[in-house]
Amino acid sequence: MHKRDTRDIIGGLGLAAIGIFAVVYGQRYEFGDLNRMGPGYFPVALGGLLAALGLLIALPAFFRRGEPIVVAWKTFGLVMASIVVFAFTLKLLGVIFSTALAVIVASLADDASTWKGRLLTAAGIAVITWLVFKFGLSMVLPTWPWSP
Repeated sequence: MHKRDTRDIIGGLGLAAIGIFAVVYGQRYEFGDLNRMGPGYFPVALGGLLAALGLLIALPAFFRRGEPIVVAWKTFGLVMASIVVFAFTLKLLGVIFSTALAVIVASLADDASTWKGRLLTAAGIAVITWLVFKFGLSMVLPTWPWSP
């Protein structure tokens, strides 16, 4: 046991930092008032709320014991690698193959999954990704390596 609950301290301060960023960035836009909200009202209000909630998580954590943080580096590395694989292969392989490849790389972090399960999951997620990008978001992305 550690002296402090580091997990909640880091998480709470991270939320507070994101909230403060939203408040500062949202002030670039017109704020308005409660009857006629401007484009800056929503990010400032939610950012302030997020910062306050983050502090409410972090402050009590300074006064209670917690477990040490253990980082699963293999899982972290494989998930980050899958994002990089997707980014670098999207134009070359198309959305179907690059998504499937990224899912396979990320699934290597789970020792319990089988290759059959990995391939079925990759195929399913690739089809869902294609549907979302093509029809849901109307994005023009190459579907296959031979697509224009």
